[in-house]
Amino acid sequence: MTNNPKHGEADLFEKNWQKRKEIRYTHWTRQEPCNQIQLAFRNHWSLLNELMKEPHFKYGKNVLEVGCGRGSLSCYFSDAGYNCTLLDISPSAISAAKGMFEENNLKGTFVIGDTTDLPFQNKSFNVVFSIGLLEHFEDIEPPIKEQIRVLDDGGLFFGYVVPKYSNNIQKEYEWINDILKGYAQNLKNNSGKKKNIYRYSQK
Repeated sequence: MTNNPKHGEADLFEKNWQKRKEIRYTHWTRQEPCNQIQLAFRNHWSLLNELMKEPHFKYGKNVLEVGCGRGSLSCYFSDAGYNCTLLDISPSAISAAKGMFEENNLKGTFVIGDTTDLPFQNKSFNVVFSIGLLEHFEDIEPPIKEQIRVLDDGGLFFGYVVPKYSNNIQKEYEWINDILKGYAQNLKNNSGKKKNIYRYSQK
């Protein structure tokens, strides 16, 4: 993003990354997904794999994630042997992504940069994607144009716009989570107690 209000508020975005408690948490896993967000990113990865099998896709190993944040989806690419470049305007986001890659022995190139002025040559990448980026722009044409510019002929562009919901299900139904937590704790506390079992015996 850029400091231009029409293209997002980069300063606020950076401050947000500095304050987020979950900055060291990744939505990527080699194991089975353990929550809905991990499952969503696994499904993104599965979808992209299917799209890259299409006959018109020009196969290549150079991948760019624009507005990478933690770089969760790039983790999947890197783990599969792709050459990953991750770009974000937030130094804190880039730092978080670097940390995730290092902790999981993944390889990547990390760049602090502006999505409306990407510091790459034309046709540099075979796959260019962004998740949760475009909805921050009033005018999405500049960032999309830049991503297409650096995409090689026959490559794959994937832009996922996170929908905006007026209702927040997690907040509005938090009381259900509280009930389930209490129920789970009750099961845990009683797990060591052996119940009396009636056994029929013949004499």
